Amino acid sequence: MTTALDIDALWVGSPFAPVFSPNMHPALTLVFASVGLVYAGKFAVTRADLKREVLFAGVASAALGLAAILGVQALGLYL
Repeated sequence: MTTALDIDALWVGSPFAPVFSPNMHPALTLVFASVGLVYAGKFAVTRADLKREVLFAGVASAALGLAAILGVQALGLYL
């Protein structure tokens, strides 16, 4: 039978360890935001080529999404 002490032993230590060092979060935020904004700009000026538009939109949304997550983590909130 599992006791409360067994359950407490499972929660000892840090419940979350970030993938990147917390010292790198602000720099990675700027890198991903820059990449995302460049590809968002490329998406805005690309016309009549659906394959490129989809590629640029996907890269831009992924990079800006990572920038948002890492930016919040840089502030100390782990999602």
